Amino acid sequence: MTGRPPAAQRPAVDYPALKNGLDYVYDVVRSLTTDQGQVPDARTLKYAVLHLQAGVEVLLKVRLQSEHWSLVFKKPENASPARFASADFESCTTDDALTRLKQIAGLPLADKDITAIKQLARTRNALTHYGLTTEAHAVEARAADVLNFLLPFITEHLLPGLDEPHAAAVEQTLTSVRSQLRGIESYLKTRMDDLRAGLTVVAAATVVCPECAQQALVLGDKDLPTCRFCLKSWDDPAVAAAEYAWIVLGQDGPAPGEDEDTPVRSCPNCSTHALVMEAVTAAAPEKTATLCFACAEDYTDTALVLCQDCSDPLPEDSEDLLCRDCSSIAFGRI
Repeated sequence: MTGRPPAAQRPAVDYPALKNGLDYVYDVVRSLTTDQGQVPDARTLKYAVLHLQAGVEVLLKVRLQSEHWSLVFKKPENASPARFASADFESCTTDDALTRLKQIAGLPLADKDITAIKQLARTRNALTHYGLTTEAHAVEARAADVLNFLLPFITEHLLPGLDEPHAAAVEQTLTSVRSQLRGIESYLKTRMDDLRAGLTVVAAATVVCPECAQQALVLGDKDLPTCRFCLKSWDDPAVAAAEYAWIVLGQDGPAPGEDEDTPVRSCPNCSTHALVMEAVTAAAPEKTATLCFACAEDYTDTALVLCQDCSDPLPEDSEDLLCRDCSSIAFGRI
C-alpha cells in the first residue's frame, strides 16, 4: 500500500518562534551561497528575500517578547495571556517592532539597519503581491545589508537571554551559517566595507578567521580572539591558535617539544600555548609573523632562543635557557 504514512508515524511540526526565525536565516544563507562568479537564479533570490523578511520579523519579535509578551500584539492594550498562549491575535508590524525595540527596550538600533530592514520589507511586499523586476545583485545587496544587521543582533540581543541548552542550539545553527558565509559575495563585501575602518586600527593583530575565512579575527590582551565578520569567539586562545595553524595555514606539525617547526608554541609573555610561528596579519600580508593569539604579543622582530628542555621560544636576553614551566619544574626538583 502506498501513500502517506499513518498519522502516528508522521513527525509533528515543532517550530517555536526562535527556532523558526533561525531556520529562515539558515535557509537564506544556504540559498545565497554560490560558487565564485555565479549568481543565484531568480527563484532562489525570490525565496531568499521572502524567508529573510520572515526571519527578521520573527527574530525581532522574539526579542520584543523577552521584554514583555504583550509588546508583540498589534494593540498591547488588548493583550491577554490566554490569547498569547493560543497565538490568537494580530501581531505588530515589523516597523512597530523596530520602534518598540528602540524606544521601549532601549536597543541601540542604527538608522542604516532600520532603513535596510524597511527596504527588504518593501521588496518582499512587491514580490508577494505585485511581482518584481530588478537586478539580481540589487536583491543580493538588500539581503546582505539585513544579514549584516541580523547576525550581530542574534549574538548580542538574543543569545544572552537564553538558558544553556537553548543557547547551545542557537550557536550550533550560527556555526552552520558562519561556515557558509564565505560563499555570499555580496554579504562579504557589504560587511567587510562596514568593518574596514575599525579593522584598520587593529591590523597588526588581525588574521584570517578559521571559521569564516575572512581577515577579521582580532587578537588582544583583554578580549578573547573574536572574528568581527562572523562573530565567532574562542574561549580558549590556544584552541584558536591551533585551528588557525591547522585550517588557515594548513600546518600539521608535531607536538610541542618534538620539533622546532611546531606551528603553535607557548608564549614567552603570557605562557599560553597560543604562539603561532608563521601567522600572517592584515598589516603585513607579504610576510609571516610570530604572534600570540592570547596576548597579541608580536615577536617577529625579536630575537628568540629555544628552551633547553621543551624547545619553546624565549627572548634572546633571558637569564637562563628554560621557559617558565620548565624552570618551575627544575626548581621543584631542587
